[in-house]
Amino acid sequence: MKPYLYKFLLLAAVLLFSSCEKLEITNNERLLVKGKIVDQNGNALPNITIKTEAVNRILAKTSTDANGNFELTSLNASTDPLYVLVNIESNFYFENENPDYASKVYSSEDANKQLLLDLGTVTLSGLGSFSLLLKNLPGDNNTVEYTLSYTSKVCHLPLEFNNDICEFDQSTQDFLEVNSQNRTIGGESILGSVAVFEYKVNGGSTQTIEIPVTNPPTTYVFEY
Repeated sequence: MKPYLYKFLLLAAVLLFSSCEKLEITNNERLLVKGKIVDQNGNALPNITIKTEAVNRILAKTSTDANGNFELTSLNASTDPLYVLVNIESNFYFENENPDYASKVYSSEDANKQLLLDLGTVTLSGLGSFSLLLKNLPGDNNTVEYTLSYTSKVCHLPLEFNNDICEFDQSTQDFLEVNSQNRTIGGESILGSVAVFEYKVNGGSTQTIEIPVTNPPTTYVFEY
């Protein structure tokens, strides 16, 4: 099956499944979502899109004004979790609408009971990337077990807590043999954050390297 046909059928299945799910609204209930969007330097970000969503349906949508402020009146799902999407292009696949900045997805654990959601000041940092070359030195005969952790460009946060700090949500583990080929690992993340590379050489104690996320990226070298 051709790749584009497979992707089309997969998307059709997702749309069909989501359309069968029932969105329940109690007594036409409304809620107010408000806040302010700034960059990592505290500068207001205009024209950033904010949406509310439940059961893969957009309930309301607005954009920040020239001062980065927004207010949004939205329907409230009575039985399903509520999502507030900041700088998200699609409700099916969380992608950054403005590619210059990170995105944030706030979600309730269960059905939302709050009729006022004040997100306060939401910081959207720029995007960067990191790169680490794992270089096998001939004759050293070392093995390396490692874990690479970093924050994705789409940060997921709970609505129930006033928290704007993105945690590590991406992790990769691998084991390098004595005869492993050189390889480069890395990813896209939030500008100014760090990726953490934890490793053990020949089963020894765990050591840690912090890799800065920059734009343009800098390639660091780890030799073993």
